[in-house]
Amino acid sequence: MSNILEQANKIINERSEEKERQYGPMGEGFERAAMIASGMSGRDWDAHDIFIAMVALKFSRQSYNFKEDNLLDACAYIGAWQNYINDSRSDFSGPDLKEEVSSTKGYCDETGCDDEDKPDEPIAENPYSSTHPRDVLNALIQLGGTK
Repeated sequence: MSNILEQANKIINERSEEKERQYGPMGEGFERAAMIASGMSGRDWDAHDIFIAMVALKFSRQSYNFKEDNLLDACAYIGAWQNYINDSRSDFSGPDLKEEVSSTKGYCDETGCDDEDKPDEPIAENPYSSTHPRDVLNALIQLGGTK
């Protein structure tokens, strides 16, 4: 049996044409699910919320009964989420590294770069300021919901 990450990669990045015909592109499916969830709940959902919910569901199931399939699906959803973020990167541009969150060195805007005129405040709120899992999850939700 292959590594769980290799299996998840095959599921997400090597999807057969048959899978595309049956379910459509995953990102589009999650966008459609978000519209349905928004209509059902009366609050705005987006595809990022659906990815978060699916990963959370798999971890919840895993907490009751260990099944490799739960972990495989969670890994696959996380990989698909990263693909979705990459595909919509122009609409979702945020810091990737801790250093990028509060560093203002080399500040640039549409007029160019100017180290002397850089802002004194951080570029974005630091989502890594807490190590509590709930705070990290809330930071991910906030980042995932940014458009």
